[in-house]
Amino acid sequence: MRTRLILLVLSVAIVGIEASHADEWRAPVEEWYPSTNGRFVAQVTPAKKDEQSRIKVIEMTHTERLPVWQCKLGNKVSPVEVYISNDGKYVVTNNEWHTVGYGDFVVAFYDQNGLIKNYSMEEVLHPPSSTDSLDLSRLVPHSVSSRWWDRNAIKFFDTYNGRLYFYIWLHLFDRWIAWNPVDGEQIQVDDNMVQTWNRKARSWAIQQIQEKSSGNTPYEFLSKLRMSEDRHLIERLLSDKHFNPSGRMSQDHRLIRYTAASTKRLLAERLLAKWDGRPAQERISEDQPLQYLGKLKGIVTLPETDDPNKATLWIYAIPGTTPKGQWSKQPPVQRLVASFPDYSLKGLSLEHTRKFPFCISTITPGQYRVKAVLDKTKPLSKFTDRIYLPQQGDYESIESPIINVKAGEEIKSIMIDCTHAVSSRTD
Repeated sequence: MRTRLILLVLSVAIVGIEASHADEWRAPVEEWYPSTNGRFVAQVTPAKKDEQSRIKVIEMTHTERLPVWQCKLGNKVSPVEVYISNDGKYVVTNNEWHTVGYGDFVVAFYDQNGLIKNYSMEEVLHPPSSTDSLDLSRLVPHSVSSRWWDRNAIKFFDTYNGRLYFYIWLHLFDRWIAWNPVDGEQIQVDDNMVQTWNRKARSWAIQQIQEKSSGNTPYEFLSKLRMSEDRHLIERLLSDKHFNPSGRMSQDHRLIRYTAASTKRLLAERLLAKWDGRPAQERISEDQPLQYLGKLKGIVTLPETDDPNKATLWIYAIPGTTPKGQWSKQPPVQRLVASFPDYSLKGLSLEHTRKFPFCISTITPGQYRVKAVLDKTKPLSKFTDRIYLPQQGDYESIESPIINVKAGEEIKSIMIDCTHAVSSRTD
């Protein structure tokens, strides 16, 4: 039977959080990794004080679990990702826990007899002999603990011309690499292989997007192929409804600006800019210049209250087509929600002297009015995906005049006065 292809995608954010100055990793635990046909499972046990990390392959039947083979792993702690072939004969492990991209077991192959062959990151990537460690650090994103060589990579077992291979698409270098799992040797990739794997990976990417279970990887891959019929899948991200808040602080922990932006919209901005041959930075950032969307920046004046930290500020970008005074009838997608207690718990200062600097980024081009509501009613609302109606004891602003937002434009100096006390519940 022809091997059914279900690609396995690396998502390092699940196990480690990349940051500029620190990494956070949970403690490794026993994990089960199924083959794509569901027939076999690779059970990985992390190293203990007196025991090496190990793997056990189990066949899953309708009635029982049958041990097939097991062996020790070369990882000091545990691998980060594990892939098992559909016949249960071969297992591939990637990276070392806590230190992605370092060590001699960045890629390793195993069968019932144990280790077949293992590779360091340098052996996998084959950098030119003239490339020193500094050059490599520029090519591969890194953090305190790790070198993220396989960020947004696609990895899978599949057959090609009747032979089983393990493949990786390297997003950072936009190229395929492959191994023969029988001997662990890396093979020479030709144009026919690339075309075959591109077709399979594209089908997988589209399926992932349609099932709404994808991270960034499917979009990254489609943007590399640049097939015109796929562009609309990336453009749809420009209407993503989930906005993430973040605060920029000065060195003395004072608020410089509080921003709400959609990471999916930012992803679409970056990918479409590269698609269209426009300047684009490699990493998603709230500071990246926008070309398809816009930004609203301004100041919200807050009331003098007994404790400014015990409040939540809601700022809405209301579509201009919404009748004035009816802003709560259709919850605006583009919004900013700042929970002041969250800042207090992190030891950050909100001494903004009643002037709260804000930015709603990744705004869809169009006409808007801006409205602010300061929630002071206990308990504070935590449902940031809904609309908050001001109640007695809260404060609100009037709706701003119409603001016209154009693609690539940054509207500055918006002044919102949120000092009007609410005397009764707003219906």
